[in-house]
Amino acid sequence: MTSLRRGAGEVQTPLDISALMRGASSGELVETLPARWYVDPTIWQRERWPIFGQSWVLVAYEHQLRNLGDYVTENLAGWPLFIRRTADGLTAFHNLCPHRAGPIVFDGEGCSKNLVCKYHGWAFNSQGALLSARDFGGELPEPMNLTPVQVAAWRGMVFVCLDPGAPSLVEWLAEFPPEVAHLPIESYEFHFRSVRRVACNWKTYADNFLEGYHVPTTHPAMSRDADAMNYRVEYKGDPRWNIHSMPPRAGSTFGVFGWFWPTFGFDVFPGGFAVERWLPRDHSHMDLYFEYFFHPDAEGVEDIVKFSEEVADEDARMCAHVQRNLAAGSYDIGLLSPKWEYPLAVFQRMVRDAVGPLD
Repeated sequence: MTSLRRGAGEVQTPLDISALMRGASSGELVETLPARWYVDPTIWQRERWPIFGQSWVLVAYEHQLRNLGDYVTENLAGWPLFIRRTADGLTAFHNLCPHRAGPIVFDGEGCSKNLVCKYHGWAFNSQGALLSARDFGGELPEPMNLTPVQVAAWRGMVFVCLDPGAPSLVEWLAEFPPEVAHLPIESYEFHFRSVRRVACNWKTYADNFLEGYHVPTTHPAMSRDADAMNYRVEYKGDPRWNIHSMPPRAGSTFGVFGWFWPTFGFDVFPGGFAVERWLPRDHSHMDLYFEYFFHPDAEGVEDIVKFSEEVADEDARMCAHVQRNLAAGSYDIGLLSPKWEYPLAVFQRMVRDAVGPLD
């Protein structure tokens, strides 16, 4: 049994990818997370801060925030936020007024020249400092400002991190950017977005994304498009990210994928790519985003998107069924395939490490 397996009362050892790979190559078995981790709302509450509050999470794109005052809202693991373009660059705040938790902007995208609470009219400057507590009638303690959130852009993608003590986005990404430096992302233009509300825990979908074992049976057309029986997941020393590949066949649409903790994925297509991200809405539902970008001269774009959307539908349907079975009470713990599912062992151990021991 590898050091990644950790039952009740076992001493937790540091995550060692090389040890896992040695165990996988020798056929050693690792148990899955128990079903409780996917269906218990108290575990979801335990996950929120260490996984989503302390991580950099993709929430928007610079093309949505071109003009002064442009904003995008997001509900990140239960925390309502907004990101806005100012004369000094991007800013981000919790979307609530310190008075009585009213919204500063309503959900969605828009342009707001001023930051004024929609509920009682308190006004704030572009950096979130209180300017006016409209007709309040009393002295206020200081500070009564908006709560800021770290925000940064990388290659046109906008990330936020709720933890003010977390490292910068550049530090967080570490050695990941060189791995995708060859992709000409900046030459691509936004094409299309799809959003699916999927009745599954965010980890159910992550488990699905991180292995190719299911491709021949869940995605038969995808399996014909590329050589799914030689699907590979490669780590480069950092357990937070990996690169997936399938040997292409003639005219293949799919071939290279990537994942970064906790919920960022991408799919590389001929002449473009898609960002694939899944944001939890509660312990049993998530929103699955596919956002497509292509070079202006890319060919066969609509066929590529149609094919990708069919694959996304297949994944969403399967994950909803798996979630239903996890919640049924007739399944607890399974075993991971050493050949195909070792990335799940890494991911699930990271989740355990973030949450800590349960009561």
